[in-house]
Amino acid sequence: MHPHVQEKYVLYFQDEMRYGLLSNVRRSWSRVGERAILPHRHGFDNRYLFSAVAPLTGESFHLMGIDGMDSIAMNTFLVELKKQHPNEHVFVVVDNAPCHRPKWVRDIEGLTVIFLPPYSPELNPAERYFEEMRRGTANRVFETLEEIETIIETEIRRWSDDTEAMKRLLGYGWIREQCREVD
Repeated sequence: MHPHVQEKYVLYFQDEMRYGLLSNVRRSWSRVGERAILPHRHGFDNRYLFSAVAPLTGESFHLMGIDGMDSIAMNTFLVELKKQHPNEHVFVVVDNAPCHRPKWVRDIEGLTVIFLPPYSPELNPAERYFEEMRRGTANRVFETLEEIETIIETEIRRWSDDTEAMKRLLGYGWIREQCREVD
């Protein structure tokens, strides 16, 4: 077992999602011979949702309404995530975004950050989770950031309340297999 691993541990995959007033246009169905006219807006106000998802347990942790994606925000997120697991060692798998790299960001007692290989979003189940978040806001126009945050909060709650669905969505075979090897 890893030398830093306490008896109990939890594994999360983390990422950030930008959301805002610029419309999230997705494919949609229309009648044959008719073009779907989708509402859209060209707004530039945006914020970030920082999320960590646990494919083995279906748990998740989120901070929404963050104004920028920087090292300070990332450190705050990791500190708050660790507070949710005071008696467990937290492993967090992240991509190679610049805000994840400074050592001081991840120098948190009882938390270990693991980096994914560069340019490999397909390995991060948080990306799949964000696809579900974006589905809830697709092809809609929002007048304020608070309106879109209400929809995202509803989606977060819907997924958080169903840990079995989260495990099916996020539990990639290679993750489950590798974790069985460690246990």
